[in-house]
Amino acid sequence: MYKIYLKQAWQMLMQNRFISIIAILGTALAIMMILVIVMADTVQNADAAPESNRSRTLYIEFFAKRDTTRGALHMGTLPYSLVKEYLLNLKTPELVTFVNEARYDSRDYCIINRQGADNSFDAMTRMTNDAYWKLMNFSFVSGRPFSKEEYDAGQQVAVISQSLATKLFPGEDATGKTVDLKFVPFRIVGVVKDVSPVFKEAAGDVWVPITAQEDYTEKQLIAMLRLRDKDDYPALLREIDEAERRFNLANKPWTLSLNAPYSHRTHTMGVDRYVSEKERQQAIRTKYRKSAIILLVLLLVPAVNLTGFSLSRMRKRMSEIGIRKAFGAKRHVILFQVLYENMLTSLIGGLLGLILSYPMVLWLRHWLLGIPPGGEVPAGTMLPLPVFLMTFLVCILLNLLSAGIPAYRAAKMSIVDSLYQNDQRS
Repeated sequence: MYKIYLKQAWQMLMQNRFISIIAILGTALAIMMILVIVMADTVQNADAAPESNRSRTLYIEFFAKRDTTRGALHMGTLPYSLVKEYLLNLKTPELVTFVNEARYDSRDYCIINRQGADNSFDAMTRMTNDAYWKLMNFSFVSGRPFSKEEYDAGQQVAVISQSLATKLFPGEDATGKTVDLKFVPFRIVGVVKDVSPVFKEAAGDVWVPITAQEDYTEKQLIAMLRLRDKDDYPALLREIDEAERRFNLANKPWTLSLNAPYSHRTHTMGVDRYVSEKERQQAIRTKYRKSAIILLVLLLVPAVNLTGFSLSRMRKRMSEIGIRKAFGAKRHVILFQVLYENMLTSLIGGLLGLILSYPMVLWLRHWLLGIPPGGEVPAGTMLPLPVFLMTFLVCILLNLLSAGIPAYRAAKMSIVDSLYQNDQRS
């Protein structure tokens, strides 16, 4: 029976090619736009190497300190001195690390060259500690990450990306070689595969211990905390409150305020981190509502348009439906068959929309994901099971919205009315 339905649905598509093409394209465009939004969100927030712990990572980026006696207020990104004294020794998180923010401008790029060579390259440099390599899941081509001993001693060692290693030492293993980074010699201890700019806290060309840099105590950083369990969050807040009290006692009349740690999703949403936790959550809910409205509009507008095509096709089949009902076909059987036939259109449109969504994300990667020109989108983050399930779900919803009402009206109509309407058109 289902094979008969499928053959009949295919014949209907071939008989009304223009309407079928419009219906398929309408479905494809709707699904493409929805999946582009879903994929962009997935790429930014899914657990994927090297940021395999996004779902368990919390961020502290800003601080504020006030002197109420003079009405003074200092706000900004966390300095290393504050991170080292009050965050690195937290007990609740499984680990605490940090890295300088990636801005993709001249402030983050350093001149690097092979010792004795004239040619030099601009390299985005990330400054961090040894715990960073436990949070991030880099793929090492050769060598190793720098160790705690090297970090504590401020040794001038570096890990570099594979593409930079190829530029500096073509055809050679870069591990163990020495390079000049801002005219200071650094020994390369490891080479990692290139990281896409999508991974904002992992991407870079060179990774060095922050203690190997000059004036490192005032470097501006993002602190990253990995919890053992989400239930540890209240305990973490209490421990941060205690850290603030310790600062206040040691630095009177200044009082410190560290913004509450926020999730990776909040980190990528662009929510104002200077506001209170309550205001931040309100801003997040507002953004979710806006996204839901956009998705709903993207779903409903093509569904309403496709309903018109479904009504047009249904009118041409009124006599067929009337005759089938006269021979005893039940209403729910007719309704199911019409939906089954329309599902073929939705599935073809859904598959086309899925195929189109990938080049669209790549084309709009700078606007959607903030990836600089020439940056790549990691394929692994764009092929998750939820995307395929979302495609199928949207196909079903479009099918029900665009064909459900016309099919129900046609199945509900009496035999005489069905034949009469067909006679009127004849």
